[in-house]
This record gives sequence, structure tokens and C-alpha cells, in this order.
Amino acid sequence: MKAVPEMDYKFVVMKDKVNDGHYHEMMDRIHISMETINDHMVQHPVSRKHKKINRLLIEAIVVLNEAYQETGKQSYKKPKKQSS
Repeated sequence: MKAVPEMDYKFVVMKDKVNDGHYHEMMDRIHISMETINDHMVQHPVSRKHKKINRLLIEAIVVLNEAYQETGKQSYKKPKKQSS
């Protein structure tokens, strides 16, 4: 198996500042990813036949769920703008 090369994050430029909608958007993207993995990979005949593959895919969903929960927590930790 080839090792995945590490990204040089100094070249990644964040153009947009994070706004309130980004948290909801991120949670939506994570949810879609979890559903896609489940529907198209965990339920795939190869995954159902090979328990190790199935377990690894389920672990990926668990990690994504942790990211989903953390994103939700962070959305409540940030200071809320006061409406006038």
C-alpha cells in the first residue's frame, strides 16, 4: 500500500472567514458523507462478505460522527452576534 503524502498546509489559502452558515454547511456535508459510506459501501456485497472491510467502513462513519458532533459543539461555543 502506498503511503499518502502529507499536505503542505502553508499553501492552503482560506479565502472566506467562517460565518454562522458554515457550521451548518459542514454538518450537512459530514452527514451526507456518512450516508454515502453507509448506503454505497457498508451495504455493498463485498463489504457484507468481508468483515474487516465492513468494520473499517463503520469505523470511518464513527469518526465522521465525532467530527459532526464536534462541529455542532463549536457552533455553540463561538460568540453569537447581538441583533440590534
